[in-house]
Amino acid sequence: MKTFHIARLCTVYDLGNPVCEPETVSGGVLHRMWRLTTTRGVYAVKQLNPAIMRKPHIYEAYRLTERIAAALATHDIPAVTALAPAGDPLQTLEDATFLVYHWVDGVIYEQGPVAPERAHQIGTILARIHTLQLPFAELDAPEWEPLPEDDWDVLTFHAADMKIPWAYPVRALLPQLLTWSKQEAEAGRVLSKTMVISHRDLDQKSVIWHNEQTPYIIDWEAAGLINPTVELVRTALSWSGLHVGMPEEDIFTALMQGYVQAGGTIHNTGTDALYGVMGHWLGWLLFNMRRSTGESINSEEERQLGIQETTKTLPILRCLDKHAATWASWIDRWHEL
Repeated sequence: MKTFHIARLCTVYDLGNPVCEPETVSGGVLHRMWRLTTTRGVYAVKQLNPAIMRKPHIYEAYRLTERIAAALATHDIPAVTALAPAGDPLQTLEDATFLVYHWVDGVIYEQGPVAPERAHQIGTILARIHTLQLPFAELDAPEWEPLPEDDWDVLTFHAADMKIPWAYPVRALLPQLLTWSKQEAEAGRVLSKTMVISHRDLDQKSVIWHNEQTPYIIDWEAAGLINPTVELVRTALSWSGLHVGMPEEDIFTALMQGYVQAGGTIHNTGTDALYGVMGHWLGWLLFNMRRSTGESINSEEERQLGIQETTKTLPILRCLDKHAATWASWIDRWHEL
């Protein structure tokens, strides 16, 4: 972060004077983060990815997601919201755009299975978010169309020309990718009938645990409309270990139990919900394939991250497909209550 940026942010946000150089905070896959200590406190400074900020209407979208987080915070949801001098959370300085937050001390869990008690807490919070039914009429509903076949085809050929390691594994998987995409679109006819406003990325990296009883939810940039059962299942799979291997049923069940006991409703079948989860991972795969080939990036480091994320996503998709029937039964136990 440039010295000018630090000085200007301290002035705009009235943060006081910096007492040391900002410390880089690791862990993000899209944006950059620093810990800034000043004479008035400690702050988290997020520099938004320049490639993403070039997208049409993205500034309005990020302002809206911060409004969603702020609205949820007024209902006692533990949402960490950006500071907003003069009512605007976004600050653009030269070619960089920032969000600034009060620093929250705590730990962020690795993306493996967590203690059932922690999963139960996350289920409880998610139910509270879903039952609020916040009114944001300007939000666009998600699209449920199959991902374009030509996109997969062109990207795999391009990746092969660039000698990217995932090119041939993805190409071999193309028939299944297209099938999964069509299944998700078909399930979307049912899933799209029930939508709520929520976080939409509530895995381990989006929660800071100040202590075992006090979680804070961060990173609201993806907030918007989502089918509640799809988000619930995706969250339960993440917290029970999908990112690193086979989810653990007792942890999955603990999160579902926390959700239902807090008033959440399972609106859809396990099969339809899992197709919706599959759609999320297909979208993430396609996004990172594009990053791997040089689209929407600002550095070689981001391109390499796209390659890593593509490679990590493939086994998750295969696992979802292989175990869909079993996991659907875990969900349907609650759907039938």
